[in-house]
Amino acid sequence: MEKIYSSKAKNDVANTVDESAPNPDHDQLSAAIDNLIDDLSTVDDKSTSPELPDTVDTFVNIVESNINMYNAIQSGTRFAKITEDDEFFIDAVRRLSKLKIALEEFPNVTFNTINKVLQLAIMLLEDEFQAILQDSNTTSDTITKGAEPESYNEEEFPGYSKENVVLMNKIVAVMIPSGYQYECCQAYGTIRKDELNDQIKRFEFDKRTIVRSVLFVAEQELGETVFSEHLPVFTGVFINLIRGITTSLLEFPTTVALEKPKSKRLFKFLDIYESICDLNAAIDDPDPGHDKLEEYSNLKTEISTVGDTIGEVLVNMFNDLKHSISNDTNKAQIQGGAVHPLTRYVMNYLKCALDDYKNMLERIFRQHVENDPSSDMENASLSKQLSGVIELLDANLQTKSTHYKDPSLRYIFLMNNNRYVLQIVRETNEMKQLIGDNWCRRKSSDVRNYHKSYQRETWTKLLQWLTQEGVQVNGKPNRRVLKERFKNFNGMFDDIHKTQSTWVVSDQQLLSEMRVSINAVVSPAYRSFVGRYKPQFEGSKSIDKYIKYQPEDIESLIECLFEGTEKVETQLNAIQALSTVKQTTGAFKNLLKTYKNVGLM
Repeated sequence: MEKIYSSKAKNDVANTVDESAPNPDHDQLSAAIDNLIDDLSTVDDKSTSPELPDTVDTFVNIVESNINMYNAIQSGTRFAKITEDDEFFIDAVRRLSKLKIALEEFPNVTFNTINKVLQLAIMLLEDEFQAILQDSNTTSDTITKGAEPESYNEEEFPGYSKENVVLMNKIVAVMIPSGYQYECCQAYGTIRKDELNDQIKRFEFDKRTIVRSVLFVAEQELGETVFSEHLPVFTGVFINLIRGITTSLLEFPTTVALEKPKSKRLFKFLDIYESICDLNAAIDDPDPGHDKLEEYSNLKTEISTVGDTIGEVLVNMFNDLKHSISNDTNKAQIQGGAVHPLTRYVMNYLKCALDDYKNMLERIFRQHVENDPSSDMENASLSKQLSGVIELLDANLQTKSTHYKDPSLRYIFLMNNNRYVLQIVRETNEMKQLIGDNWCRRKSSDVRNYHKSYQRETWTKLLQWLTQEGVQVNGKPNRRVLKERFKNFNGMFDDIHKTQSTWVVSDQQLLSEMRVSINAVVSPAYRSFVGRYKPQFEGSKSIDKYIKYQPEDIESLIECLFEGTEKVETQLNAIQALSTVKQTTGAFKNLLKTYKNVGLM
């Protein structure tokens, strides 16, 4: 064997390489080593050690010299331009690895120098591989829900230049065949996992960004490019990467799942839940014969199990909202009968939930019933859940209304809050579809009934002083009775205006409707009463005492109702400012008189 080998190999080397040359040609050296590897692989009798040509020493010395040169350069920049010399070095390490593998077939041969230099070369490449991986250019700024990172481009790799991706591919193509698959995969998996964890924290669980933009589209493309010559190896790396990211992603919600659910966390968990669902859907099932089929299956099962757990937590969070409503026993009265903070919180909570997560919530409640046979299918639907929350809110508002001692203000409070609930439902298509037109009609009827009750409680009582009954005595208007009627009307109207001008009706349409309806019953009655009995006071010095308001004054004052304390005081300040410049027109005097009557001057 040795004779055959020496004759052939040495002649090949002698014919291709001038060993006396001070700088042997790289191409000639590479060709000589390739021929040597081919010759070694064709030897049948491996029991006799081959005689290696001096070209091997030359080749090893050149590789070692390059190692020393590259070690003097900062990690991550050694192959910045990938010159011809860089290409030679990387290819030389691969050839050295192949030569080592070929020599291992001969049990009696020693190649300590080759092994030593190869280890140094692989260590250098591994160090460069890690440095490039860690030199990701992704931003560190927090990215809020729905936003896209400025530096991200779906056509590019996440944080790496194409040159660095090509270089990483070359390094992987050397390390794995050289027996350093574990080191290669360990470095890649650890660094990419840390980077993706940072990305997830910055994106604040934005499902679309995590699953589509960062984790799968870009990350899988990056890995498949870097490991293009060893895709089965990358499959294992990717599965472990996903499992690690999933574990990190679920640490917080899984921990919280063991605690008492809080409704305020609903939206964060809905984002996490959708990320989990998208994560599971995005993991394509491999071919039936794939060597990682069981690992894929187990991973998807793990993700699905956690998704089911989070789904149950979300159901409990929704139930926590109901408990929060039922247990809100705060007796504090909202000034002016305005919309209660609980009403605003609950309705905007539902609006946000249904605007962004309606389909997901329907799926969650449907799965809840499927996983819990004891659950009532009908009552577990999203529409029933929504109706149940609003019914609890209605009951709570009814209780809160009893804390108002003034019945009129009680009805204003109920009218304001029910109108607010109705408007939110009407403005939210998803909510209106779930709850239905019949519910909207019933709620509108409730608002009208509260309006009628308010009007009956306040203005019907006032109008009793404007009735014709009892005014006539012996067929003639009785001045004493008329004085009493006007006096009582003025006193009650002043009290109503003083009080109710500080009440609040925030819905502009409802405010307009109320003022119109009040004027429609009060103004004609007062105008008729004054028109009929004013002649009884003509020529009397006390006419202004009893006929305190003209019909137009009553209409103007009704238009000032339900402005709220702040707006009334603002108008008063405007009046006082006008007075400083002596703009004392008749209109100003009447307006000033109005504010004196309501006790603000």
